[in-house]
Amino acid sequence: MTTLTRWKLACALLAAVAGYSVVSGDPAAAPNTPAASVAARSGTMPKQFRRPLRVSAAAAGVSKTELVERLLAARTLRDVSVLADKLGAIGDDEAIEMVMPLLKDSRRGVPEVMLGAFGKIGTEHAIEVVIAYTTDDRPAIRNAAISALGSSQSEAGERVLLEVAKKSGDPSQTVAIAALGQVGSDRAVTALIKLTETGDYMVGSSAVMALGAVSSPTATAALRKLIDSEDTRIAAAALGSIDEIDDKLLAQLTEIVKSGDPQLVNAALSALGKAGEVALPVLREAALHGGLNTRWAAVNAIGEINGEKALALLGEILAVGDRHAAMAAAGALANAGGPEARALLIESALSDRAAITGALHQLAQMEGEDIDAALLSVIKDGTSADRRAALPRLIKTGNPEALRLAIDLAGKGSRNERYEAMRMLADAGSPKAFDALVDIAGKNRGQTRVSALDMLAQVRPGDPALAQLLSDSLFSGRRDEASYAANVLGRVGTEDARQALIAALTDKDKDLAGVAAGALGQMGLTTEVKTALLTASRENPQVKMQVMNQLIVAGAPEGMRLAEEMLSGKDVSGASSAVWALASMGTPEARRLIDRALTSSDKGVRMVAISSLAQNPDEHSTETLLRLTRDSDTAVRAAALQSLGQVGSEKAQAAIIEATRNGKPDERIAAISGLANMDDPKASQQLATLMRDQDPQVAQTAIQSAYNGGPEVDQVLTQIVNDPHAKPELKSAAAGQLRGRGTDLDDATEKIVTSLAGQPAIYGGYGYGGYHGMYDE
Repeated sequence: MTTLTRWKLACALLAAVAGYSVVSGDPAAAPNTPAASVAARSGTMPKQFRRPLRVSAAAAGVSKTELVERLLAARTLRDVSVLADKLGAIGDDEAIEMVMPLLKDSRRGVPEVMLGAFGKIGTEHAIEVVIAYTTDDRPAIRNAAISALGSSQSEAGERVLLEVAKKSGDPSQTVAIAALGQVGSDRAVTALIKLTETGDYMVGSSAVMALGAVSSPTATAALRKLIDSEDTRIAAAALGSIDEIDDKLLAQLTEIVKSGDPQLVNAALSALGKAGEVALPVLREAALHGGLNTRWAAVNAIGEINGEKALALLGEILAVGDRHAAMAAAGALANAGGPEARALLIESALSDRAAITGALHQLAQMEGEDIDAALLSVIKDGTSADRRAALPRLIKTGNPEALRLAIDLAGKGSRNERYEAMRMLADAGSPKAFDALVDIAGKNRGQTRVSALDMLAQVRPGDPALAQLLSDSLFSGRRDEASYAANVLGRVGTEDARQALIAALTDKDKDLAGVAAGALGQMGLTTEVKTALLTASRENPQVKMQVMNQLIVAGAPEGMRLAEEMLSGKDVSGASSAVWALASMGTPEARRLIDRALTSSDKGVRMVAISSLAQNPDEHSTETLLRLTRDSDTAVRAAALQSLGQVGSEKAQAAIIEATRNGKPDERIAAISGLANMDDPKASQQLATLMRDQDPQVAQTAIQSAYNGGPEVDQVLTQIVNDPHAKPELKSAAAGQLRGRGTDLDDATEKIVTSLAGQPAIYGGYGYGGYHGMYDE
């Protein structure tokens, strides 16, 4: 900060102090008066231990003036957050006035942080400022003010929170409920208990969690009562919010676990993890003999208990439990740490259950000589899968034996082993591992080389050795390898990569030039790149299409000129590509060129242009399509009708319905496709009418297009199926549609439909929730 800046800030601060003194000159409005606290809640700690800690600036060894100066000059949200935290501890009304401009700061997060600091300051003035922002029209700032009132423990803040918390539909209702949990007064608890009874799950569950944060006898009693709630989701939330487990609750939780209630058992198991060692027998039974999800939750609960007996039980599960329970036990032991846990994991990692327990993976995340010794033992004597699990950690530590094994796997292993070994080398972050990966890329061809180049590009995109390898692959003459190298060069984005791709634009291989053009588009269109692309586009039609698309997306005028050239040329494929590229823009110039394509002498280009009109439908495109429904070409009329169905305006719908009534047979059939895309009762009614049309093709098309129709469609389909005089092909189509729509049928109709379309599909099993024991052992 310069001397001049400090002088300006000092002047501003003096002006703020003087102004504040004038405003607060009334003796009756004493500054720095602490806001009245909420009433003390029964059976809990005194309020002085619940309110934010406040100290004087002198006691904290902090200059209030310097703190404010730094806050006003802070350039990042991180700095503002650190300084605002200190302001919350030592600030006062004078400081609040000085930093008020930060509440209008446009940087996201700054006003929110300052409101949090004001809530901690907790003076009457601070709470008044925070309350004023609880009606702000910016959701994030409003929510921050509401949350700040919760930490303030102020009576005025409590009143506001109670009002917001009871407003159903208020977007900040759940934020206010959580803040009431911070307040924790008897009034707040009473309100939270009522909110659990609203029947709204979001509100009720939020209130349950807020009650769990209160930790008072009244709140605890309410939570225990909610365990018996009819809404099992609320009951599960209540179980998760209770921290103290007595004998009575222990018996209740044990009964829930034994009952196997799928809605509550996991929550009950998690709660048992707070009961201590007395819950271990129940948890052991669930971990070894419960359902799949039950075992996992039980093992996690045992891990929460910790202690000597809990570790011993985790070791037992590791030794005899099924795969899911054993893997969870390994994770719990790794989190617990300590000599006993480490010994159990090492024992498992060196046993024949290593692949089942995942102990090797957990050991790789831990530190110590005993861990390294165990991993080295696996490298020497373990299975191929075990060695791959132990390799990453040892490679990162620079172990030469592990590095040799990884290089050997990358060159001689199976496809999956090669890829996994190269990934380990790339992630190791050591010079030796990187050099080994470069060597692998240089000596191999095909997929191995491609994978190595990809990983090298992710780790060190600017490395000269990588640039040379990619350039060699780009001009190798092997199409797949060259194509992949071009894409990697596009992602790398260095100057060497750009020059290599520009050189490839003029290569004799037209396919390579096209790929290079696409890769250059990933780098951004600099003047040099644009010039190179335009030069190449004049000689290579494939490059021309790539360049046109890239320039149009970038909004460059050269893109429009290329599109116009392609529309005027004889290349139908290029002209069609130009139309679709223009359709995605929606600019007046793009529309002008699409209108020009509508008059093309080539029917294919005209058809594409007609279809593109539905991409950005407006009044102009609707009128154009309506005009084209009267075109002399049958195919053009049909395409226009189909596109009108996608437009969906009233004019378009009216034209389609009219065409289905009075058009020629081919027009009626084309219009039916438009009807199927319309979400309108009139369209459904017309489809139902057309299913009984005298023209069999029209009738069959209407039946096949009736998948979105209403109840009148089901009625007509049922009539057709039961009509003895209906044509067989119509009856078969109607039966298939009824089956596909899942229509409820009477017994007689069901029998006919089954004979025509087969039995209804029966969905069930594990994927649909019909069977949950698929993986139980």
